[in-house]
Amino acid sequence: MKVMKRCAAVLIVVALMFSAFGCKSSEPQTGELDEGYVPDVSGKVTITYQLATTEIAKKSVTQYVTAFEKQYPNVKVTTDFSKGDTALRISSGDIGDVFFLWETDVYNYASVNQALMPLDSYVEAFDIDLSNVYSSVLDFGRVDGQLYMIARDYNHLVMQYNKDAVVAEGLTDPVELEAQDAWTWDTFKDYCAALTKSDGGFYTQVGASLRCAYAPVYIPFLEGWGGTWYDNVNKKITLYSDEKVLDGVNEMLAAIDTGTVYCEDHAGLNIYQGEKATPYSKLVANDVAQFVFQDVEFPMLETVGYAYDSYDIDWNIVSMPKFPTHKVGAGATGFAVYNKTNNPDAAAALCLFLMSEDGQTAYNGAEGGSVPNVKALADSDFWKVPFDPEVINYDAFTSYPEADTRGLIELCVPPDIAKIVSEGLENLAKNHINGIKSAEDTLKEVEEQANQLWTTLS
Repeated sequence: MKVMKRCAAVLIVVALMFSAFGCKSSEPQTGELDEGYVPDVSGKVTITYQLATTEIAKKSVTQYVTAFEKQYPNVKVTTDFSKGDTALRISSGDIGDVFFLWETDVYNYASVNQALMPLDSYVEAFDIDLSNVYSSVLDFGRVDGQLYMIARDYNHLVMQYNKDAVVAEGLTDPVELEAQDAWTWDTFKDYCAALTKSDGGFYTQVGASLRCAYAPVYIPFLEGWGGTWYDNVNKKITLYSDEKVLDGVNEMLAAIDTGTVYCEDHAGLNIYQGEKATPYSKLVANDVAQFVFQDVEFPMLETVGYAYDSYDIDWNIVSMPKFPTHKVGAGATGFAVYNKTNNPDAAAALCLFLMSEDGQTAYNGAEGGSVPNVKALADSDFWKVPFDPEVINYDAFTSYPEADTRGLIELCVPPDIAKIVSEGLENLAKNHINGIKSAEDTLKEVEEQANQLWTTLS
């Protein structure tokens, strides 16, 4: 009897699975369409968003689906917020026709696991204007020249700052300098020096706090003085052998050495040890009243902004200071089409709707939304929340898109190489600050290890 009950339970689970996700295609969809093909956007599809742990987190997808169904009334979309390992769900077919993925997963799912459907032919069939989408977020979704992931937003680093401290020092507002194209790295260093205060050998205020072990922060330094730190054609890392990469690294570390730029790890935690930590011992990490400038992404804006408000501090945001070869760390997560969908036309339409003004307005207009990936919406106010866009410089989030660079090592080189490079660069500033290892030695070691391995990879 127990065996029969157990079998019955399994059958029920299987039945529920098929009712939720439908019958998947046995053969992968290629995404290739005949010239002049008109997609049939009808039937049923499911969209999987595994990150939704709260009702607020579900709002963007729910609102997006509502807008899509209004645009395509012949399609019924089921939202799936269930958790589980994405790779296992893909292999078992227990995944939506369209599903969320991190930008670091695009290569594996598209090339290694071959689980994604290319969308280029559908872009043409739906007559989508790619020039209206920020080029960097398109690049994050491409593998070997084909488009697989569509970014749900557009995100690059900016600086949030204590405006009261800047005014008190008699300095020009950085937003005004940016408008004059004068917000440069050299100017930023001067500001940090002027804004750093100490008393009895202890800092009471520091010009800036940078997450120097965070890839979107340190990668622009690798490239910002004209350097090239990787070469996928010749399969080599040039962190040490390219002098211009060293120039950028040394610029970052020299600013840290002055004491006017405080360095944190990728999570915003202290990396100073022993006597190196003593001058900062009276400061509290991430205290907006003690660190004037700090790097942030859009999702951090609300938390940091309310922290300023709790101190009754007037604050604002400004673009990252311009390097000689201006680079800004960027990234974007998004959605892709499972290549075993049995409704490729509707699935492609649902995914590509993310590149429309209506789709972006719906997705990023909900609570918990972000910066639209469509350029035409840059001046719209719907995403500029929760603070007054007449006061806060939200334009910083859409400034210098031509300077965007891939803000994760995993987006630049093969996974095995990325692991070596990431581990080395995450410890670069820590080793330098605490006298554990020089920057040159760290970069040389990483370069040698990575290149030795790269020669063995097919």
